[in-house]
Amino acid sequence: MIARMANRGGIFLISAWLVIAAGCSSGGPDATNIPVGGCGVEGQKQFVFDVMNDVYFWVDQIPVVDPANFATPEALLDAMLFKPLDQFSAIVSAATDTALFSAGQIVAFGFGSVLLATDDLRVTSVVAGSPAEQGGLQRGYRVLMIDGRTIADIVANEGLSVAFGPREVGVQRTLTVEDLGGMQSDITLTKEVVTLDPVPVSNVFDVSGTPVGYLYFTIFVDPSVPALDAEFATFRNLGVRNLIVDMRYNGGGLTAVAEYLGDLLGGLNANGAVFSQTVFNVNNSFRNFAKVFVNQVNSITLDRIIFITTPATASSSEIVINGMDPHLDVVVIGDTTFGKPVGSLGIGFCDSVLRPISFQTLNANGFGDFFNGLPTDCPAQDDLNFVIGDPAEASLAEALFYMENNACSPVPVAQQQKSVDMRQLNQREIARSDKVRQVTGAH
Repeated sequence: MIARMANRGGIFLISAWLVIAAGCSSGGPDATNIPVGGCGVEGQKQFVFDVMNDVYFWVDQIPVVDPANFATPEALLDAMLFKPLDQFSAIVSAATDTALFSAGQIVAFGFGSVLLATDDLRVTSVVAGSPAEQGGLQRGYRVLMIDGRTIADIVANEGLSVAFGPREVGVQRTLTVEDLGGMQSDITLTKEVVTLDPVPVSNVFDVSGTPVGYLYFTIFVDPSVPALDAEFATFRNLGVRNLIVDMRYNGGGLTAVAEYLGDLLGGLNANGAVFSQTVFNVNNSFRNFAKVFVNQVNSITLDRIIFITTPATASSSEIVINGMDPHLDVVVIGDTTFGKPVGSLGIGFCDSVLRPISFQTLNANGFGDFFNGLPTDCPAQDDLNFVIGDPAEASLAEALFYMENNACSPVPVAQQQKSVDMRQLNQREIARSDKVRQVTGAH
């Protein structure tokens, strides 16, 4: 069999039992493999064992395990992980995988959240048309309880992802919420298929007579490409040369889409230069490659890019920021990113997809060691009292200030410390959430 790297268009020969597609932070398989031992539990476990010992990025760090000692392929995979750095490798259903990356769809209530403290869960975003929007949830609302249990109790025990229930249509939860005016109410939500909008908000601001583009970008999936094309066509027609890309809750997705966004941002300024370098383990070093910038139809010439980030900014989002840094005036505003410079291959088997971390992505300077996140140039709060895209919202206001003044605004030390504390709290919660939430940020 052959393996196709979707983001390169090239063909690579690898082990005969394996079909892999989408060389990406998260992507979908070309085909589903039937393990040599069949699709019974033992056959699936042996398949996972063999794949991990071939393509796993930290193959030399895999603990010595016997597949016979584990009840499920998921339990075996967990035992084989290099835990100091890998909280991402997973087995997911093929249907869920395809729906997310091909159509931008998930089963969810349709809202994102952030912990401001162990007992303070706030709604950060609501997907248009989702059960959450229909139920009246809005950005900034505080979730006090889930099915009568306090947030502090849930965070101290199983975590929010478990408390919100499995990703199955019909799962229901009752949330006790407090709106921005302090009024409390109970909202019962039922999970259904939710379609994510890759670019829910865009604008062009006049900053001292200069057009400054603004793009709120939420996920790297196939539908993101036409959505980005449409926005960049507008920016190009309006003469935008300074751009704010807001990826504060973007948990990543396909690196093919990250590379396309890189082309839109740098295809004119850095045409032919290296955007990223993808490095596999020693067994698969023949698959290492460099992606160069290509001038796409809607690429624009830029003088400056400002990225807005939070601890929920991860994976493909970080690839874009890191990849642009050697080539353009790049400024990062908000909070330190999550820290995921590695990606997974999607390997289909028995109606499931195995996603082992398989490669690391470096920029043109060879830098890719940001497991602690990419730092900000100007710290700024994610101000939940304002809708995303409002120029009065703290992070966007800071970005616009920098565009006008070529400098950060003064930030109190206490605010910076609070930002660090929140980042640590939310990284723990994100890390123990399900893999779909790590990418989409949505419950």
